[in-house]
Amino acid sequence: MSGEQVRAWVEAQPPRGSDCTAWSPEHLRDLSRVRREFRAWITAADDGSAEMRENRVEESVLALDELMSNALRHGRAPIVVDACSSEDGVLLRVADRAAEDPPRPTSTRDPSDGGMGLGMIAEFAVDCGWFASGEQKVVWAVMPLSVA
Repeated sequence: MSGEQVRAWVEAQPPRGSDCTAWSPEHLRDLSRVRREFRAWITAADDGSAEMRENRVEESVLALDELMSNALRHGRAPIVVDACSSEDGVLLRVADRAAEDPPRPTSTRDPSDGGMGLGMIAEFAVDCGWFASGEQKVVWAVMPLSVA
């Protein structure tokens, strides 16, 4: 991605989701448990109507992990994470109390310095964005699950 323009995370409401499950991680050490529970949820959500590919599940797990770790490192508690079924895949939403600090993807930093996760999610996602309401900021992404 170095040298390319990273897709902007637009300020927008997410699409509707259903059959949601939620977590409230408090520390980075909670991430492995949430990833494990999310993987179980996303696998159980496959009702056979869509053919899931393992790499799509892995992209979704990676996206959830990146959004959660960003909120824990750069946002303010409480952090609320939810995953919902959506028309185009799985809707991931991560809320924190840092409404004044929108997501800032970058392509100008050396990848070894980190900070490339939002751009990566935007590349994989069907759609992504964020919005603020009062003190709360919600960053969201719709990750595809079925084979194109």
